[in-house]
Amino acid sequence: MYHRKNIAPFLISTLAVISVFMLSFYIPKAQNKTSVGSFKISEVQDRTVSVEEQIITFETYDLKTIHTIRLVISGTYGSIVLIPKIKNGQPIFSIPPTFTKYAGSIAFYLIQHEKVLQDGVFNLLPKTTEIGLIENYLGPRSIVANDRDHTMLVSIPTDIYDNLLPDSMNIEIKTQFKNTITISTKELTSGFAWKRIPAPLVTGRISTGSTLGDVSSKELVADIFPDVAQDFSISVNSNHSYADGNEIISLQTTQIKDKRGNIMTDGTLVSFMMTDETGAYWQTNTTTVNGFAFAKTLHPQTPTTWKISATISGIASSQEINQTFVSILDTIPVMTLQNRQVLVGPLTSYLGQLVQDGIIVSFQIDGATYTKLTTNGKVSFDVKQEDHPKGNYNVIIQTLGLETTQNISLD
Repeated sequence: MYHRKNIAPFLISTLAVISVFMLSFYIPKAQNKTSVGSFKISEVQDRTVSVEEQIITFETYDLKTIHTIRLVISGTYGSIVLIPKIKNGQPIFSIPPTFTKYAGSIAFYLIQHEKVLQDGVFNLLPKTTEIGLIENYLGPRSIVANDRDHTMLVSIPTDIYDNLLPDSMNIEIKTQFKNTITISTKELTSGFAWKRIPAPLVTGRISTGSTLGDVSSKELVADIFPDVAQDFSISVNSNHSYADGNEIISLQTTQIKDKRGNIMTDGTLVSFMMTDETGAYWQTNTTTVNGFAFAKTLHPQTPTTWKISATISGIASSQEINQTFVSILDTIPVMTLQNRQVLVGPLTSYLGQLVQDGIIVSFQIDGATYTKLTTNGKVSFDVKQEDHPKGNYNVIIQTLGLETTQNISLD
């Protein structure tokens, strides 16, 4: 969750604690922490982080033997041994900025000839007067419009040196949904503050942000999607109910919503399922636009009744409706021509027009079945003599849901 830069102080602080723990094993304990010989550093007070070196002065010292004195510092970036410097005729220790710009505890040990003369701990405090930035984390970024879901915003402010700020500082967490803005004041705990944001009951987008003083975070947003869809209705629309294999029938749902009236998100998958009188089953899939789903399919070529329903798989479904298709023909005209050719047609539709090309016609003779597609409303079958010798035959012709039996004579 934390930014890489923000994780660093935690890891470094942990290393510092380990360093202090390890140092306690090999640094001898002070025999007299107030004064041994002529060396004692001044009391070290807590101080604010800085990119400048930090000075530690002596309360008592002996310039003649100052070269025997060392100060071991253990802080957020590990440990270092400092050698005293002479400034304006007085000895000092200078802690480098490597240590002084990162907040945390600093342990120190004043050592002479492997003996600890003095030890202690002081703190480097974050620079609360200069806020660097506020890192915000929001998740999940998409939630559902119900009373069970929520998202959470976590804010992590830091000073200009990327140090976490101390506990009990207040940060303002702001959320906006439609025309409502909510401002919450949260105390920092362990360097961060958080707020659980419940899902609104209507779809939209939540915008979030945080401010501390005059520093603001970036805006983060979460999308609110509809809850699960409720059952819906379907309807069919067509210019006629003839089984011509040519006309298009349109299928449509009512507007699909959740229980609170939120319209389903565009792209929700809806499946229309159809079953005819023979038990054949097929489906067509489509997606919603503004909550509506539309699909189209061709009329059958044979009279039948379809059972039509629609579903959003595992979530919601429609009622089942029936759609009946009637034949476009009353009879099938058949002619026997010369040269052993049988002509079926012309086939005419409900207005007397020729049926469209590609209508399937089945021709059965003497146990053999032949199939062809119409052209200009007609189809012809050539009966070969080697397959069917001279004689009279009963033939069965099927097309567009009709069947007729004819007796033909073959030379």
